[in-house]
Amino acid sequence: MIARRLPKDAKIADNFTALGKYIAAAQEEGEKLDQFWIVGCDAGDELGDLDVALAEIEAVRKHKPETKNKSYHLMVSFRPGDKEKLSAEALKNIEAEFAAALGLQTHQRVAGTHINTDNFHMHVAYNLVNPKTLKMAYPRHDFKALAKTARALEQKYGLAIDRGMTDGMERGREGLSPEAQDYERHTWQQSFQRYMLDHKDEILKGIGGAKSWQGVHVSLAAHGVALRKRANGLVFVEAQEGKQAMKASAFDRSCSKPALEKRLGPFEVMKKEKAAGIVQTGSGRRYKARPLLRGHPATGQLWRRYLTAKKPLARRPGLIGRAMANWKLFLLTEAYNDPMAMVLILAQQEMLNLLLGTGQASVKHVPKTLEGPLAYWQKLAPAQTGRATPQMGRTKPSMSPSTAEMMKDYRGNTFLPQRDGQGMVVGLLMKSADGRFITLDAGTTANRRKMQQELGSGM
Repeated sequence: MIARRLPKDAKIADNFTALGKYIAAAQEEGEKLDQFWIVGCDAGDELGDLDVALAEIEAVRKHKPETKNKSYHLMVSFRPGDKEKLSAEALKNIEAEFAAALGLQTHQRVAGTHINTDNFHMHVAYNLVNPKTLKMAYPRHDFKALAKTARALEQKYGLAIDRGMTDGMERGREGLSPEAQDYERHTWQQSFQRYMLDHKDEILKGIGGAKSWQGVHVSLAAHGVALRKRANGLVFVEAQEGKQAMKASAFDRSCSKPALEKRLGPFEVMKKEKAAGIVQTGSGRRYKARPLLRGHPATGQLWRRYLTAKKPLARRPGLIGRAMANWKLFLLTEAYNDPMAMVLILAQQEMLNLLLGTGQASVKHVPKTLEGPLAYWQKLAPAQTGRATPQMGRTKPSMSPSTAEMMKDYRGNTFLPQRDGQGMVVGLLMKSADGRFITLDAGTTANRRKMQQELGSGM
């Protein structure tokens, strides 16, 4: 289960009525409305009461004309197979648990579950204006509350566990600039901005406890972060290379230039003697470009291989040099040497869909970048047909458990992801167009050399 706040497009005005009708209509292609309910409105709690309920909610919201954003859009994505475990009452209870975790249990909201062939998910639109007190609610550090609640609900209802795939990254795209999102999509590495958000509580505590600008600089240096003036504001930068940055006001409003100068006086750069002292003592805590998906069993070994090969080859011209400069390109290249790189690519793509995409995890089509490696490994497989017996790897295949997850390529091959107890892709079962079953998992690499010899392959 992945629960996250869907950020509002800054170019579009807050419109609770449109959001409520979107939830009720399930307007995405291939989707249909499964369950629907309303909470906190005198108008009623069913779909037929929606128009009156929305009018009631809008009347409450008019008491805060000066506040632009008065809605909170929550999305909860479930794993394949979870829907059958959840009754209508259980879904309402799950929504109520999230509302309580956000401090919105007394607020009006519209909720609905959407279903299609690939993904079962819940949308909830909360009115942030309390209907009784008429005060605004501002859920802070909500990503932690959502993650903690999701883990508890997975245990309570026996749902697939998403721990390891998103823990530490629950903010999704919220708080990340478009540049940081692009960096993560193109490299599959943690951006500096995500590092800042992951350590937000500690960093804010240090800044808040500082009595001077020099104190602020010293507290940030403990995290490998520098504070610099840029244009009319302030930015945080990674202290070592300074290639990535984050607006201080985007990190937290208390870190904006006006807010800090009101408390500490006019901005001061770090004094040279302070900087020299920090360099001498050193700090082991700093931003490093680590893999986004660190909970996968294949990440550790492949990442170590990447770091080992990166140093001597990063400056080489051509494809090899470019691959060593980028974790994503390295995996695409390594997929010809290790099928677990190919498996990790699929797991990474699912995680990106959840964090930076629409919230739908499953990959519907085989990525074009994997067609070459898949054809290569198919060529190595023994030419047998008939029973669904794995010719490579150790996982006993079954093509029946989750047909919604099946993928196909243009050659007519069918693929089914094999998942572990946390729901991550750890293997791939392939049924080729000629009827062969091929399992690509951690056991495949060990058999690679033997298969090459038997087939007389010169690859």
